[in-house]
Amino acid sequence: MSSLGKQINTWIFDLDNTLYSADSGIFQQVHELMGKFVSSHLNIDVADAKIIQKKYYKQHGTTLRGMMDNHGVDPDHFLAEVHKLDYSIVGPNLKLNKELKKLNGRKIIYTNANMQHAINVLERIELSNFFDEIYDIKMANYIPKPEIAPYEQMINQFDINVKSAAMFDDIAKNLVPAKNVGFTSVWIDAGYENFSDDIQASKKYLDHETTNITKFLEDVNKGKI
Repeated sequence: MSSLGKQINTWIFDLDNTLYSADSGIFQQVHELMGKFVSSHLNIDVADAKIIQKKYYKQHGTTLRGMMDNHGVDPDHFLAEVHKLDYSIVGPNLKLNKELKKLNGRKIIYTNANMQHAINVLERIELSNFFDEIYDIKMANYIPKPEIAPYEQMINQFDINVKSAAMFDDIAKNLVPAKNVGFTSVWIDAGYENFSDDIQASKKYLDHETTNITKFLEDVNKGKI
């Protein structure tokens, strides 16, 4: 079997906790702002809001989807509020950027966040205008991973040949539909278990696992994987 570098010509990357470190603190900020939004919108205290936030995330794939389905929340308003972040805490991984730039073919971001968040993060990690496409939650009709419909829509929209596409994500269950549509799946094990993830049930759908995306891509570029 040929190396991934020769086999793959479309590289699809999750953004948060994948292209920058999971311990950056950005997601802690998002969770705090989501708790405040849910608390304010439902007129409950923050502790109760966080329980609902977690429940919706687990049941609906995102807190946003739960708030839309159960409370008719405007998604653009929600996304604008919960992404009022201090992005200065995120910085570039220059070694990772170097390996990303060596990959042949198209590079696509696929995120459950919104476009503005993706643009803000990419600017901080010094990858502005590097990716050929950004597929965000709005383009996915606010249907989050791991629902399979947005994966299929992305394939059609960007005319992706699934046999020569690889997808990277830090949440293992988001790679189950990726594998089911035909992508090569690469799990970035960030050393924590997301409370909605099901790593054991997802294991058989993972073609590759790594704790270090930079080293993984370095090995891909050297033809070792």
